[in-house]
Amino acid sequence: MSQVKYTLSEGTLTLPEAVQDRSMTILTLPKARASLVLTRAWDVKPGEEEAYLKNQVAKLKRDMKKFSGGEVITTQLGGRPAQEVALRFDNHSVTVYEQLIATMLDDHLLVMAMSRNAPFDEDALAVWESIKAGLEFTPGEGA
Repeated sequence: MSQVKYTLSEGTLTLPEAVQDRSMTILTLPKARASLVLTRAWDVKPGEEEAYLKNQVAKLKRDMKKFSGGEVITTQLGGRPAQEVALRFDNHSVTVYEQLIATMLDDHLLVMAMSRNAPFDEDALAVWESIKAGLEFTPGEGA
């Protein structure tokens, strides 16, 4: 039986078989006063990235108050082609500013969102750009 290593913040799991990561990772960035959320969409096929983002935007527009969103643009995430959109909405009377990006890997869509309770100023945008550029994909997962 071949074993697979799966890395967590706390250490590495040795698993008896390959796994499909369906986790949601939430990271707090205190200096940037932001949070970073990573999710995976396993049901999205290549070429459906923009439609997925537009669907997510439509859900936010329907469910959140004072919603506004920019156009979906083509950009890069970790050197890979990606689709990105900037959003603003109210969630429980708190204004949320969010940058949402997605890139298609071999078998799933990786989605990343950076959210703040203040507009993205120059410093926050620089953090976002460095996060996007600094993503290093695992070989076989987009590298």
